[in-house]
Amino acid sequence: MWKITPLNLGTLDMTMATMISRFGVANDVGKVVPSPLIAWLLTNLEDGRRILVDAGPGPDAEQLTRDHNPVGIRDDQQLTAVLAEHGLKPEDIQTAILTHLHWDHAIGMRYVPNARIFLQKRELLYAVAPMQSDYKFYEINIKTRIPYFLSYYNRLALVDGDTKIDDGIELISLPGHTVGSQGVLVRTPEGKYLLPGDIINCYENLNTGIPGGIFHNAPDVWGSMEKIRRYIKDERVTVLPAHDIGVFTPS
Repeated sequence: MWKITPLNLGTLDMTMATMISRFGVANDVGKVVPSPLIAWLLTNLEDGRRILVDAGPGPDAEQLTRDHNPVGIRDDQQLTAVLAEHGLKPEDIQTAILTHLHWDHAIGMRYVPNARIFLQKRELLYAVAPMQSDYKFYEINIKTRIPYFLSYYNRLALVDGDTKIDDGIELISLPGHTVGSQGVLVRTPEGKYLLPGDIINCYENLNTGIPGGIFHNAPDVWGSMEKIRRYIKDERVTVLPAHDIGVFTPS
């Protein structure tokens, strides 16, 4: 059994159309929505082992804002500071998972130096040579430095599809937001929880059945959302969105 703890690593300004792809003038698609940058700390309740799911965008909010969207990271939201609240240093993490390789989830993994990082193989293959429209998400367009994910390439543990990696931890292939997006299914004393990555940005995606506005392949998105609905129905899984402040408020 595992305990799931959400980690608040700052704020990313998104438009409403990014959070949920519901268009039309009445939906105020250009409204700016401050969205939390969330990682997840999984703690094994039997032996205390820890797994980090995603790692945020790294420490430099000023550079991130220049290269991407406005980002705000307080000192107490730095990954090192957040882990310290749980008695950990980044060096202590031995196992990590990336839901996908977009910058706001994956740059921070550079600062977790000892972790073996689980990732879908398809995600890495796409990230090294994406469509030009996706360059910015992987920082392929920044010619003055190598893409961040290559700095931890030798620590990647690549998987192909749904894969059990530990007792009570399964990786669930959820393509669509990216080619190799994945979720993490976690067994806790309260039941099973799914960390779906950006297939589900916010609770509104779940409640309406409408995905977020950034996706690589629309049919894959709808297929993955249907897969999530089956988990909710058949296994009574609770879903924790990737960019919703509500995950920090116990229900």
